[in-house]
Amino acid sequence: MLEFSRSNSRSHKPTNLSDLLNHSLELARNSFELKTPDGSEQLQIIKHYEPNLPDVMCSAAEMQQVILNLLRNACQAFTNEEYGAPLHPTITLTTKCHEESVCIEVADNGPGMVEAVQRHIFEPFFTTKEVGKGTGLGLSVTYFIVTEHHDGTIEVESEPGKGTRFIINLPLERQPIELEPQL
Repeated sequence: MLEFSRSNSRSHKPTNLSDLLNHSLELARNSFELKTPDGSEQLQIIKHYEPNLPDVMCSAAEMQQVILNLLRNACQAFTNEEYGAPLHPTITLTTKCHEESVCIEVADNGPGMVEAVQRHIFEPFFTTKEVGKGTGLGLSVTYFIVTEHHDGTIEVESEPGKGTRFIINLPLERQPIELEPQL
């Protein structure tokens, strides 16, 4: 963990977020068949990508880890026995461009979270999973990658019975302004 947090070998390159999200979905595809008490359900993926989204300077490998963590958590929430299987489990990926940042949203129609859980989900070793099922590090690493390695923000919005939405904002690289010499 310390080595990861001190890593200076990250390569930030202009990255197409739509391609990154699509590649993350391909990698996570084996998680999309949800085992439920009634058999299995196929997860529906909805994509709302803003066209002509500018590339973002980021470490594609790290941002892919972020997206995979969020997708995995959503899939696990759908199969949580306490809530039962949702009808038509759906994850929606959205990208938007703001003036100085690009936003990625990962939303699900799963069981949602109570406010007390939301307040702690980015803390290391906090988990709602039973012993041996999770370390409580996935979302804290996700938070660290977004905020420390990419100068971005990550927030969560959730309501019990209505799903969860993670909102990531990554800054756009500003182009240097060239001043014309005054005569």
